[in-house]
Amino acid sequence: MDHNKPAKASDLRQLVIDRIITSPFLNEFKYLKSKKILKKEMKEFIFEIYFGATKYGALKVYITVESKEIKKQCGTGACFHSELIALTKRYTENTDYHVSAETERERVIQEIIEDITTFALPFFKRFEDVETLAEQVHKSGFLAHRKRFNKFNPLMKRFVDFYYRGE
Repeated sequence: MDHNKPAKASDLRQLVIDRIITSPFLNEFKYLKSKKILKKEMKEFIFEIYFGATKYGALKVYITVESKEIKKQCGTGACFHSELIALTKRYTENTDYHVSAETERERVIQEIIEDITTFALPFFKRFEDVETLAEQVHKSGFLAHRKRFNKFNPLMKRFVDFYYRGE
């Protein structure tokens, strides 16, 4: 990269993802640089944190959970997909992380790392006890703090149909 030219937003965003945001999670997750995905496999589930971009140069962060058992039976195992910020209680219309703006960059990078640590990792941990999780999801969805989020979500329905063993 020519250091005399200003960095393009996409190059800067990629650098931030590769070198800063993913670093704290590399002991637990594998980073697939070409796909911009942090990935962790457990016996039953695959957890992914995906970094995407908006047409305005902002960063979007998504989380996905896939069930290996559901995939065997249905061809696709996705049972949860959402923007990271939806796990928080700060979810608003503006869900982008603006890492290109120099004045906000450090704060936003820390916010993303904290959101992954505080919300995504505990969310993934809930899948360790799938029976309890299935009961909770059956009653109030994956995100109880967002009442309408799961109301007609086919991924949630698939998860409940497959794992819930209630009355």
